[in-house]
Amino acid sequence: MMELNEKAISGMKHHLDACRKYLTALEQGYRSPEKRNTLLDAAMQQVELCCIDMRLLCEKARANRVYPLVENGKYNHKTIYGEVNILDNGWVDIRMNALLPHCKVVGGTQYVTDTIIRLLEEFRKEGGELPRYEKAYLAIVQHAPQDCSGAFDQDNKGYKGVINALKGRLFGDDNQFELALGLFTFVDDDPHCHIYVTPYDEAGDFHYQLSSFML
Repeated sequence: MMELNEKAISGMKHHLDACRKYLTALEQGYRSPEKRNTLLDAAMQQVELCCIDMRLLCEKARANRVYPLVENGKYNHKTIYGEVNILDNGWVDIRMNALLPHCKVVGGTQYVTDTIIRLLEEFRKEGGELPRYEKAYLAIVQHAPQDCSGAFDQDNKGYKGVINALKGRLFGDDNQFELALGLFTFVDDDPHCHIYVTPYDEAGDFHYQLSSFML
């Protein structure tokens, strides 16, 4: 376990060192807007990859902890990245406490996939049952401030990370015969995103509820 920890910590330090180099380059100034964006994306990728490695290490440490923190007879740790709910009509609602990253940021997309998979697995461990759709409608609804610094254009948003996490879990594949996709955004000072999965033939009902602010 000690050797494994040292290897994991070394990898995380490598990501943070790389991030520091990109930030140092940004500090020097005299960069074009395109170069600044490239450096920011590269720095963010390293931080998010470090976060994924940190999650893995924390889970391994939890599993080997002899005296875990206990509250009401259960191990208590705070999940800060989202939650999964099954709505009264059977639709799946995954709340993620972040906006979709730019699709060019590879680490950001991996982070989204990792987050959603963990949320779904935690939901199952707690006794939740996930539906499986022969053909599904996936709607990603972002709540973002007007001046958010994320990806503005729909085709630049890393929604593929969401699909990769759900494929094989809520629907078989993401081909055009098994999955339909919708991307929506509402102005909100609390940046987060809801990921809804419904049967394909209930997409009309979903759009009605969304446009009527019933969700």
